[in-house]
Amino acid sequence: MMTPTKFAVLGSSPISNSVVVHSDIRLLSLDCPWTSSSSSYKHAVRDPRRRKVQKERTFDDGTTIVMSCSCTMSTTCSSAESLAGRLFGPGEEGENWWDDKCLFYPVVVKEPSSAAAAAAASSGSSTSSWRMYYYGRNQDSWHSGVKPALLSTGRVGVALSEDGFQWKRYRGTLPEGAILDPDEASSSSSFDCVHVGCGDVFFFEGEWWMFYFGGSAETIEFGARGAGAGKALQGFRMLPGLIKSTDGFVFNRKHSPGSPLLQIGRKNEFDEVFIAWPRVIPPPCKELEGQSLPMNKEHWLMTYSSIQQTSPPVSAIGAATSSDGLQWTKAGCVLARGAKGTWDDGGVGRRHVLFLDGQYVMFYEGVDANGIHGIGLAFSRDGIHWKKDTVLGTEPGGPIFRARIGEEEAWDNGTVAAPHVVQLDDSSFRLYYVGSNALKTQSAIGVALSDGTNFRSWVRPILSLPS
Repeated sequence: MMTPTKFAVLGSSPISNSVVVHSDIRLLSLDCPWTSSSSSYKHAVRDPRRRKVQKERTFDDGTTIVMSCSCTMSTTCSSAESLAGRLFGPGEEGENWWDDKCLFYPVVVKEPSSAAAAAAASSGSSTSSWRMYYYGRNQDSWHSGVKPALLSTGRVGVALSEDGFQWKRYRGTLPEGAILDPDEASSSSSFDCVHVGCGDVFFFEGEWWMFYFGGSAETIEFGARGAGAGKALQGFRMLPGLIKSTDGFVFNRKHSPGSPLLQIGRKNEFDEVFIAWPRVIPPPCKELEGQSLPMNKEHWLMTYSSIQQTSPPVSAIGAATSSDGLQWTKAGCVLARGAKGTWDDGGVGRRHVLFLDGQYVMFYEGVDANGIHGIGLAFSRDGIHWKKDTVLGTEPGGPIFRARIGEEEAWDNGTVAAPHVVQLDDSSFRLYYVGSNALKTQSAIGVALSDGTNFRSWVRPILSLPS
């Protein structure tokens, strides 16, 4: 069994860190080194004075979920409502953790029940039902002191949970408990020697596969073209990689290809700057039984984010296919920003793709011309040709989930980003995401629940801890 000393309870104690926000890239502007304020955040407890409660559900372990009612634009949320959906933020257990400066991008995986998975966990590495991989760091700079660190990337770690709501960090074998760091063993020319971030993680054919992305020490001119027009930055030449593990906690680069899975595009192509945030859907296998996967046993699908070197930079989503998960062929740009004046006219980027009822469903992050992020929806039959949803609202894509703008004390009243969607056994869904406050000085990982099987309608739960 896992010893209690392996864990620290998330969302329990205050921290105090400075905030550095200096990204001029619209879609990436949320993925900056956010920290919480000095106030203490704890799991919200249902306010008995609340007049309306839509739904309430108590799980076997004593966790109570209450669907929160929305505050009006002119009122202040109750303390319970203001924290609705919030799971945990950076540095809430002090400074002895790898992510006490910032964290971002939840990748949530239910523990596989196959015999192979049980054997992999027999050493006592895990007795949890859920894992959350995410990235962050514990300092202002990237590896080797590279500044400015414009993203929250740097290191990768994992948290564990029995119910997907109450999370505990797992202390990995790397310094401060991380499970993946930039590549220090190879030369400074390595594609992932400055910072890393997780893209997707799943258990496949007896091993844990982590598709990640890393930034190199290469200096590139970023921004408008022309002499002196751009900014010379390190760490922004990002490329995707693959690393494997038997238990999902110890990842050894000796078992990885050692080179990036894809290369950037040519000048003026949509992915000429970087290829990052890879999301991968594998073909069916016995470990993934019960999940909805494409029937083509030879088809792997990767989607990724990139930007084109324009002024301002334009972000878009690309795709690639593979027959083995190792050798990939680009399929080009598959989803672009919306028309002028729409909710995603500033760009589209981080996303999560599921295969549901015979089609691919993409939950994607978009941003408008004013820098307001939302989460939208798109569909595809083949993973290459996508169409934005037109069911909800008057604009293609939605959005289907927004920040609680105007709700004065809500923790995510600024923006929402980095969606990860999990389908449950009852065919309902959970949306894990990152939210920030209106001032963009605080961020945390949160969760929302679908209205039954309807993944266009979401509510933030209010959590009560077991007594």
